[in-house]
Amino acid sequence: MNPLYLKNIILVQIQMKKINFLPIIGILTLLFLFSCDNEPVDSTVNLNPVTPSLPVSFKVSFSGQTYTTSLASAVFIDGHIVINAFRGDELESFSMDIMGNSLGDYPTNENVIAYRASVAAPLFVSVNPADEVSDTGKITITSINVVNKRISGSFNFTGYSNDGSVTSTKEFSNGVFTNIPYTTD
Repeated sequence: MNPLYLKNIILVQIQMKKINFLPIIGILTLLFLFSCDNEPVDSTVNLNPVTPSLPVSFKVSFSGQTYTTSLASAVFIDGHIVINAFRGDELESFSMDIMGNSLGDYPTNENVIAYRASVAAPLFVSVNPADEVSDTGKITITSINVVNKRISGSFNFTGYSNDGSVTSTKEFSNGVFTNIPYTTD
């Protein structure tokens, strides 16, 4: 046999083997590239969890009625907690300035609570203008949820309104605030 002929047969066989592997390599490459899907390893794993919404509530009883709203927020600022709650078109509101940022009891003559029935109504505050050191009530912080940024607690106080000549009072009892969202400054 002619050595050149033999060489050509060997080259043809090698080229045929390359040709046979090319489609297989191409198919495997396509399968590898397009078979991946964006799904979790375990179908019970949620890669984008949604924080459950916690019900917000602010309630307090006074003058034979119960003030209730879910429009409340808080801010932690300079070692204080400020909580605000609003309701209605007249912006009936409560505001608390608590000189602390941890669980516990806070006397209302040192930590102010203010109530206003409307923008034009008189302001009732938790400090007795005739005796600023007298006990007028208490705010209790029962929970600070740092994961969901929520604060809860209770309060009661005697509110004083002074129009310059007459001081009137209102008793605020059974006050509860639950899951009030807060921010930090």
